[in-house]
Amino acid sequence: MDEVTALRLIDTLANGVNPTSGEVLAADNPCQQPEVLRALWLASRALQEQRLRNLRQSSMPANVGKPWSEDENNALITEFHSGRALTDIASLHQRTQAGIQARLEKLGLLQPSGLVGNGSSVR
Repeated sequence: MDEVTALRLIDTLANGVNPTSGEVLAADNPCQQPEVLRALWLASRALQEQRLRNLRQSSMPANVGKPWSEDENNALITEFHSGRALTDIASLHQRTQAGIQARLEKLGLLQPSGLVGNGSSVR
């Protein structure tokens, strides 16, 4: 079963409907108990969040979050010293531009930018 189907079944149950027949569940049905409803809504939210994480991850370059090898560090240093643009380096390494910048900072080749996520300076 895929996540979309599971999510649809959980949401249907959480809304008090039998997912097979489409009939409203009786008040004495275990799925109508408050604790079960809360669990169903939590499961639904967790599946939705997982789907969003998977979508975000699939749109990221392949090496995001992976450790850097010594060979990759050496290539990065060479590319940086040759004057290559960070966007080009990021593409070559299949990492984000922010990841390249952070690695260069860690290697002491760039000064920390002092930027926060929205681009504003830290003061």
